[in-house]
Amino acid sequence: MQFIKIIYIALFFNFFCIAFLGAQTPDKQKIIIYYFNDESATQNYRYYSYIIPDSLSAELKEKVEYEVTVLPVTFKYITSQVTDEEKANTIAILTSRAKEVSANFSVIGSYKVEKNTIYIKTQICNIATGDIVDAAETNEKIGALIYEIIDRITITINKELQKTIEVEKEKIAVSPYKNFYSSLKNISLCYSYNFIFFTGDWEKLYNDTSMSKISIGVPFSKIFTSNSAFINKLYLAPTWQLFSTNNRDLEHTYDTYLSIYMGGVSLSYIHTLSPLIDVAIAIQPGIAYSDLYIVLVQEGGPFAPYVKKNSYDPFLSVEINAIFYFYSIGFTGGFNYNRLFYKGNDLTATGINVGILYKL
Repeated sequence: MQFIKIIYIALFFNFFCIAFLGAQTPDKQKIIIYYFNDESATQNYRYYSYIIPDSLSAELKEKVEYEVTVLPVTFKYITSQVTDEEKANTIAILTSRAKEVSANFSVIGSYKVEKNTIYIKTQICNIATGDIVDAAETNEKIGALIYEIIDRITITINKELQKTIEVEKEKIAVSPYKNFYSSLKNISLCYSYNFIFFTGDWEKLYNDTSMSKISIGVPFSKIFTSNSAFINKLYLAPTWQLFSTNNRDLEHTYDTYLSIYMGGVSLSYIHTLSPLIDVAIAIQPGIAYSDLYIVLVQEGGPFAPYVKKNSYDPFLSVEINAIFYFYSIGFTGGFNYNRLFYKGNDLTATGINVGILYKL
């Protein structure tokens, strides 16, 4: 058991150091700009949907403090006529997607071409607070040079961004640990309850049982910076699992009790199906500590003679889950396969799991 404790402490220390070191280097302000929503009566001007955000991105990237990404998704401009529910859903989607890539701001907007004039409206979402700010509103004749229009919008957006950044700097001045807290952003804490079903020879030895699982998911991008979309969807997670079972409800000669404690590191790939639904595929190798207790008589009571055995063995788990997000809370459900590599006869089991996670 001491060996397992050492593994847990080493894993925790490793991930703590990663977060701490990440806190020492201030990140650029990351901005997501979405395609603008076309509100024109015709579709003749649909190309402005991507021309406007691409031009904004090019302008903002000239400033060294910004890192900008353009995404081909449109959002409806949030006006006073928008219902509270629709506004809350839009903010939830914007903040959830931005947190996945550790973005600080999201920019959305709309435009309308009417009587040879283009009307452009822009909004900024502060991911930390969920606040939506009207950043710029302009109108120009279609014949005007688009870069001149974009230049004026960029100046206004930059002013709004700087206001928010200054507020954040003031908070850091008040709390020197602000950067450390920010470095924990996008880390997830997860608990799942697993219904375990033994297969093979083990199915005849023990009852089906339940397993508890705790994990701490850390984006791979916090360890290895990359522009690869694949790398940015990978997570590393130190994971702890445990279950106990017995053979009381089966035909047997002796009562036996088996407890297994497992610790390892899982590698997960997150695939986004929709703004609020992810699919996670994970593989987890690790070390398991097994504790077997055999009562040597059928009705022996607490003082009956017994035999205890224990061992350390490698194990492997594979899991697939669906995750349904509600703001920073995620509800999970899926299937898993577990194999402990015992000498002579491996223990294999399949499982159905449900759980909950919280993304910082």
